[in-house]
Parts: sequence; C-alpha cells; structure tokens
Amino acid sequence: MNCRDIIRLAPLYISGELEGERAAEFDAHLRSCSSCIEEIEKQARLDARLREVILAAETDVTEVDRRVRGLIAAEAIGHKLPAFGTRRRWTAVAAGFAAALVLLVVAYRSFGTHLPRAYADAATDHRLEVIEHQPRSWLTDPEQIALLAKQQAIQPAALNRIVSGPYRLVRGKLCYLDHRVFLHLVFSDGTGEFSLYLRPREAKVGSEPVREIANGKPLCTADFDQNHVAFVESPDVVVFIVTDRSADAALNLARFAAAVL
Repeated sequence: MNCRDIIRLAPLYISGELEGERAAEFDAHLRSCSSCIEEIEKQARLDARLREVILAAETDVTEVDRRVRGLIAAEAIGHKLPAFGTRRRWTAVAAGFAAALVLLVVAYRSFGTHLPRAYADAATDHRLEVIEHQPRSWLTDPEQIALLAKQQAIQPAALNRIVSGPYRLVRGKLCYLDHRVFLHLVFSDGTGEFSLYLRPREAKVGSEPVREIANGKPLCTADFDQNHVAFVESPDVVVFIVTDRSADAALNLARFAAAVL
C-alpha cells in the first residue's frame, strides 16, 4: 500500500470501516511513513471536531428542514425562475435536498450513539466491577496476574511495559466482552481507577472513528453509560481503556499504552 492508497482510503480508516487485510496494510504503512501519519492525524482531528459539534446539541429536524427549504426558495427567487414547471421541479429538488440533509444529520447523530458491542460491554463491565464494586474474585499478586496474562497468550513484556509507567496495577481477573475472553486489569494513578481490557490481536475487533494517531497507532474513543472508552491496538495486543473520570483521562492512558506497546 502506497501513500496514494492511504489518502484514498483515509475516510474509511478514520470512520472505522476499513477491515481485515486492508486495515492491517494501512496500519503497517503508517508505522513507516511520517507524512501519512501527519495527514491522518489532521483528518482525524477534523472528523472528531465535526462529530463533537453535531453531537453536542439536540437536532431539531423540523427546523433543519424549514431552514434548508427557505434558503433554497430564496435562491430560486434570486434567479427569477418564472415558469411554473420549473418552479415545481425546483421545489422537488429542494424537498429532496432538504430530506437528504435531515437524514444526514440524523444518521450522523445516530452513528455516535451506537457503539460496537465490545465498547459497550467494556463500559458496562467497568461500571459493575470497578465503580459499583460488585463481588468478584480478583487477583492482587503481580506474579499471579502475570501468569494469568501468559495463559491468555499476552506476552509478559507487554504487561511489564504498562506496569512500568505512572499507573499502578491494583488487581486483575478474566472477563468477557462481546463473547470473547479479555484480561481485565485495574490501574490507579492515585486519584482514580482505570480498567484496561487486553487480549491478543486477532481479526479486527471493530472500532469507532479514529481520534488521533499516537506512535503510529490509531486511537479510537467513545462515550457510553457516563464512562469514557478508548481503544488502541499494537501488532500483538488490543486494549480497551475505560474510566468514569474524563475523556481526556482515558485518552492520556491510551497514548501511554500506544507508546509502550
């Protein structure tokens, strides 16, 4: 895959729609091409800002429709379209355009509220097991947690690199997200707890639109059930990060994970 392919496929990559072998080729190119990383980061920031603006306010579909029709009607008057048949055709075009715009806004907002199953499962699991402290059997001995990770084919080196950072490993256990086994680790930075869900990288887990590129790795973010979810994957492992503190807190930990994995 070359730079021209990267630019052509960037919208699909950023929206999380590029899958399988092509996604792997895209990731491989980004790891070796700083100019393409810069371009993807620029497009990802623009896409994230657009999503924030659209999802920040309630969408009044009736008002959108009225304003679009009004603008098109004013444009038609400005061009002095005298013939009745022409006006009727113009009205039909206006109605179609207005309907398309309304559907676009509604679809974009709906897209932001429907997450891949693993994101929603991670947010729910964090709420139950970390925020509400429902009874669970946890391991707290680092050696036992490392052995559990190894049994799940997660390389000890990857776990050690995360533990070596500013976040302190508190406890760990296994759990299920989207019918798959993940290693659930709880970390603390001294002011709050974070959930990290890890499993070996396999077929694409499914992601939200890319928020940014960190260390050549795409970072995805989403909000669910008042929790903030970030996702990052390395060549060997995928990681979901969940916190109820802030989106920035989740993103900062995802950046750290991208740097060390």
